[in-house]
Amino acid sequence: MRKLMVSALLAFGFVLSVGAAPAQAATLRNVYYYDWDCHRVGNLGITEGWWTSYQCVPQHGYWFLYA
Repeated sequence: MRKLMVSALLAFGFVLSVGAAPAQAATLRNVYYYDWDCHRVGNLGITEGWWTSYQCVPQHGYWFLYA
């Protein structure tokens, strides 16, 4: 009985997590050494119409451009 209950709870949690996904998730576009370079390309993407918003996220000494 306990195994069945644990399985049901895990399945229910998975269904909730899938339903909570954003409508349009940001995609990793590139990785940069410098924050200014990441923002330069992020702004260029907005100017050129490649994406409507972007975010530069620092991780492990690099900058990840998500748009």
